[in-house]
Amino acid sequence: MVSFRGEEQSGFLDLVGTWLSQQSWFQAAPGRRVITRVGGLRLPAPEGDPDQWVHLELHIFHVDHAGGQARVAVPMALRSRPSALAGKTAFIGRLRAAEGDLWVYDGAHDRAFLAAWHEMARRGQGSRNGRSRGEAFAEFDTWPAFTAKLQRTPLTPPTPDATRTAVTIDGGDAETRKTVVDFFRQPTHQRSAPIDTVLRMSRTGSGTVSRVLGAVTGSWPETNPATGERKWVSGDLGIIRESSIAWAPVAAQARTALHQGSDFLAEAAQLGRTLGDFHADLAGTFGAHPQTGAQLETMINEAAASLEEQRTQVRENLDKTVPEELPDIVDRLSSQLRETDQPMSLQKIHGALTLERILTDEQDGGSIVDEQGGMSEHALPMRDVVSLLISLAEVVMEASRNDALPQTAEGDASAFDPGLWFEQVSAEVLQGYRSSDAGDAGLDTPVFRAAMLTEALALLHRSEGRWVFRPSLLQQV
Repeated sequence: MVSFRGEEQSGFLDLVGTWLSQQSWFQAAPGRRVITRVGGLRLPAPEGDPDQWVHLELHIFHVDHAGGQARVAVPMALRSRPSALAGKTAFIGRLRAAEGDLWVYDGAHDRAFLAAWHEMARRGQGSRNGRSRGEAFAEFDTWPAFTAKLQRTPLTPPTPDATRTAVTIDGGDAETRKTVVDFFRQPTHQRSAPIDTVLRMSRTGSGTVSRVLGAVTGSWPETNPATGERKWVSGDLGIIRESSIAWAPVAAQARTALHQGSDFLAEAAQLGRTLGDFHADLAGTFGAHPQTGAQLETMINEAAASLEEQRTQVRENLDKTVPEELPDIVDRLSSQLRETDQPMSLQKIHGALTLERILTDEQDGGSIVDEQGGMSEHALPMRDVVSLLISLAEVVMEASRNDALPQTAEGDASAFDPGLWFEQVSAEVLQGYRSSDAGDAGLDTPVFRAAMLTEALALLHRSEGRWVFRPSLLQQV
């Protein structure tokens, strides 16, 4: 049993092919497929699993299909008997082996595999051939050893080609620990910018992202299409994160507050502080630098052009819904932009921030930034502030459109002013940002006001004339 290899068992690749065709993360044209194992690793079984003959393996396959090629990674637990704990969704199939039938399960949902995966990262273990290794971060190597006695819950994956599982380790009298594991079903040899960002921020101790606790990398051969040269490359097979990455988006809190008519001010201030501290952490980890004269001039010209473009578009299509103060305000802002001569600071930012990307724990009120969708280099931090406020405006519009605002006993919603709600909450977001470690990031400059108005007009056009901004806010802009 020591030399057991799943890929050597009869019918192994056919079993994999059938299962792959049923997975949402494997999109391939129907027809004949050729599956080749090109890499993988084997893990020692952890303590606490009742199946003494369980085999834990991760296989990397190259798949040729009618629509092209794909590379997929499949973690597996091959068991000598059915596992009621794994569940039907984790069942891959039944395999005949020399020692007897094996029941094969998706390791992403198998307790023994998850425990062994954590141990490989926690202990920094490597495979015998040196092509796979685990690595621990953020003092993960000081955690107690993992056993198969853990709880796991499937979660919505961060991307279509990943699988996410929440893991809970009951410490008994000691502390209960939680993690979230992401398995990358289609690994690449280039680490994604979001993952690289949070990994480096984890090393510097940032508390505004869900830190990476561990990572497991593997290797596979790739062929250079130009030269035909074949070489081994390495990439992430999966990472282990703090459980905060599974918190709920703050957008859900905002929708509830709107529905109930609550003020949402404390939450808004926390939202601003979290974003500001996130920017401060990014600057501390990756650095920041002032604009050059040429960059400042380009920024001003682009800001003025974008503002004028949105005004023209709104005027041509939605003239009757445009506030009468708008032309004068745009002219005044354009003039102020031309007079701006103070360079601003550039740094790495999220770049695609919305209320869905701020995650919060409703129990203790903590919040973090979800890195998915980012990151942008050499950018103005205020861009994230603007996109966050516009996202908030979209939530208000959505509630208004769906009649999800608070109503009186007679069904009259006029007592609640969504524009005032947005104005007050926005002010708290900005105040929270100013109180953070990042400072104000130019929030009192014509550049920010122009950016805010430009995006507000774009939102006005997208919503076909629905205007959430009160005249008083417009005049402040």
